[in-house]
Amino acid sequence: MGTFFRKWWRLLVAASLLVAAIQVFVRPSPAIERAEPVRATGVALFRPFFLAVDSVREGVSGVWNRYIALVGVTRENERLRREVVALREQLHGTRDAILENRRLKDLLRYSETVGRRTLGARVVGHDVSPWFRAIFLGTGSEAGIEAGMSVVTPYGAVGRIHKTHPGLSEVLLVTDGRFAADVMVERSRVRAVAEGIGGNFCRLKYVSPVHDVVVGDRIVFSGFDGSMPKGVLLGTVVSVDRPKESLFQKVKVQCAVNFQDVEEAMVILSRPSIPFRAGRD
Repeated sequence: MGTFFRKWWRLLVAASLLVAAIQVFVRPSPAIERAEPVRATGVALFRPFFLAVDSVREGVSGVWNRYIALVGVTRENERLRREVVALREQLHGTRDAILENRRLKDLLRYSETVGRRTLGARVVGHDVSPWFRAIFLGTGSEAGIEAGMSVVTPYGAVGRIHKTHPGLSEVLLVTDGRFAADVMVERSRVRAVAEGIGGNFCRLKYVSPVHDVVVGDRIVFSGFDGSMPKGVLLGTVVSVDRPKESLFQKVKVQCAVNFQDVEEAMVILSRPSIPFRAGRD
């Protein structure tokens, strides 16, 4: 301790005198106040020091305030980011609800035009098998759904009920190779048998070369076999081939419904008048 004082005594004495001088001139005693010239001289003498200390104080205060403000801004930005994420999720949910409401309204309006008892059902799954084309509805035998009933949307045919279970129904899509139904060309009324070929396509069988079928024709179900209500849209002709060695034209139809996008469908609660038979080559 003695070594410290011996080493720094000059600095300590100078600091003490400086503090005392500042105290005297900042808070002068009555004697100093009466000696105005002395006070003025002291103020002039210590003014540069006052200015330097004040400048340092303002600088430190400004840096501190900016730091505190920056911390506040960072926290506010984080809060705003969380609010933006929450609002985006809420907006996404609102949009989904609006779209679902629109689809259900379309389904309800369409059900009023069918003229038969119908039941709306939600799609709960897709068959992942590469050989079969099917979707699953979250409604089954408990609601009166039976095998052979038609499944449609306002945009076209989906397929037929293949199997039912409590709370679940398997729908065989019109693109499945086991599906076949009586259809006709909407424009020329030419009749044919539609058969699924996978993807989003069907083919028309037994179309004579003399029959009037062209690309762009709409294909609808005839209703004669009871597999689908008459007039339900199957799809549009995308290619017509008339091979010389064949007795029939090769007609390819793209289905009107994109089955991957179907979220709700309508089951027509009546069985076909003619038992369903799978198509064969």
